[in-house]
Amino acid sequence: MAHAERRAALRILYGIPCAGKSTAAISVATHHGLRTVIGTDYLREVQRLLTPPQQAPALRMVTHTAWQRHGPPTRDNIATGFREHVAAVAPAIHAVVAKLARDGFDAVLEGAHFHGDLIGELRTAYPELALHATVLAVGSADELRQRIAAKERTRAAVSERKAWAEHVPVLMMLQDLLHADARSHGIPVTTSEGLLTCSPHNPCCC
Repeated sequence: MAHAERRAALRILYGIPCAGKSTAAISVATHHGLRTVIGTDYLREVQRLLTPPQQAPALRMVTHTAWQRHGPPTRDNIATGFREHVAAVAPAIHAVVAKLARDGFDAVLEGAHFHGDLIGELRTAYPELALHATVLAVGSADELRQRIAAKERTRAAVSERKAWAEHVPVLMMLQDLLHADARSHGIPVTTSEGLLTCSPHNPCCC
């Protein structure tokens, strides 16, 4: 009997800034012997170059500030701004995933620019990929502040200032939204530390 053709694996790690996505992506890639790790921050920058500002104004912001186009940082405005920003980055994500599907490469894709509906779109559009998605969580606002401080100490002096510390309440609300969305789509949520500790009680993308 012929063996079923192997599908290339795409592992997507997403969550709020400073949740440990980049570090976890490298760990997952090392664990699986993968050579390709892609961050959506770079895809966003490419999309900014290709998209006129008036066509996608949310793209000139980031996932946790796009709510400012709609008024105060209410739950609805944060959700709306976030989805607008993700929608503006999504064409670049689709282009990269399509390339991975054509090449048959295993890869890790990490970033803040995902939600359950986009994950579903990717699964439908690229059935030749075995797509595994996981949301990374931060345990508390204090933990997030500590992670922000540590990350800011390691950033290059010429890096764009992210102003994460000023937006901790918004980031935590955005995390709540992402976790509720993940649960509704059957996407597991874990911490970056727990990502490689997989079990029936702690599912992950490993």
